Amino acid sequence: MKKIAIIALVGAFLYGCGSSKTLFTADTVAIKASMDLNQVVDDKVWVEVDPGNLAPGPTSFFIPKTVPGTYSSDNYGKYIEGFKAFDGKGNELAFEKTDDNTWVIADGGNLD
Repeated sequence: MKKIAIIALVGAFLYGCGSSKTLFTADTVAIKASMDLNQVVDDKVWVEVDPGNLAPGPTSFFIPKTVPGTYSSDNYGKYIEGFKAFDGKGNELAFEKTDDNTWVIADGGNLD
């Protein structure tokens, strides 16, 4: 009887810890980014971000101000050059740079 109770408790513990839950994989993530590190020109790399489906209206794009564990404000957005946003047909979308690390894309629902 004790063995059955222990097995039931262990099973409940493992279930509660999430051992039976499905983990996210790269295929289920909506946002995808790509870059070719073999095509570095003047220490710069072209980066493409596919945000997946977004809600209509303005969308903000952020670059980190700090990296966890560094305890310094580095404003990595100041290193971004040539920021562009496109819709699904390849047309450029209007955006506004609101600070060193933030771009607001007016029609974010069409962002592709």
